[in-house]
Formats: sequence, C-alpha cells, structure tokens
Amino acid sequence: MEKEQLSFVFFVLASTSPEVLAARKAEIWSSLDEQTKALYGEAYLKRLYTNFEACVPRYPTNVAPVVSAMCSALFSKQPKSRYAVGRGASFLISLLTMLPSWITDRLSMAVMSITSCDVCPAKLQQPNNSSVAAGC
Repeated sequence: MEKEQLSFVFFVLASTSPEVLAARKAEIWSSLDEQTKALYGEAYLKRLYTNFEACVPRYPTNVAPVVSAMCSALFSKQPKSRYAVGRGASFLISLLTMLPSWITDRLSMAVMSITSCDVCPAKLQQPNNSSVAAGC
C-alpha cells in the first residue's frame, strides 16, 4: 500500500484576516535588526504579504478535513507518513513526486501566485532598482 503525502493546500483561519496580517507584518518589520531591514527592504515584506493576501480568498474556510486527517493519524495503529488533504491533493502530490525539485518549486510558487522575480530582496535587485533582479 502506497503512503499518501501532505498537500500544499492552505485553509482560511482567523489568523489570515486582513487585520491580523497587517498587525503581524508590522510586528515582524519592527522586530528586525537594521542590517536585515537593509538587506531585504520593507518593499519585500509588503510584496510578500500582498501576494499572500491576494491568495486568501481562494482558500477553503472549512478546516474539518485537516482535523479529520490529524485525528486519523493520531488514533491509527499504523499512521501514514503523510496525508493528502483538500480537493485534488492526492493527484497533485503524486504528480509532484515524479517531477524534479526545480519544477516542483516553480509549480508551488505559481500556485501561490509568486514568481521568482515578483518578490525580490532589496540587495538582490539590480542597481537601477528594477524588479527583475540578477539573483532572483
């Protein structure tokens, strides 16, 4: 019997409300030291949160499948190493395990609406401050 793997499916929780996300973003930025702030830039953090906030409406609000999978794992005599949770998760996981890592990474970023040059730390940007960076 093949073991299933955990899907990269997200769920909407109270912690993904716009108010909580804005407070968390401010908290993270204020907790960083000056060197880290200079390396990444505030625009980087804002862009990450903007991308995440844009994805939230696509996530399901029902976390019952996740709780069910967790209970199944906890109470099983022989739990699986991974569980597929969410619509199409089994198919995606079986597909992703057959692909090279770099393709899997690109697909994961595409699903989360983040492209490699979409979000780039300040120090990796080209001198003309374009969003297309040599290191991204």
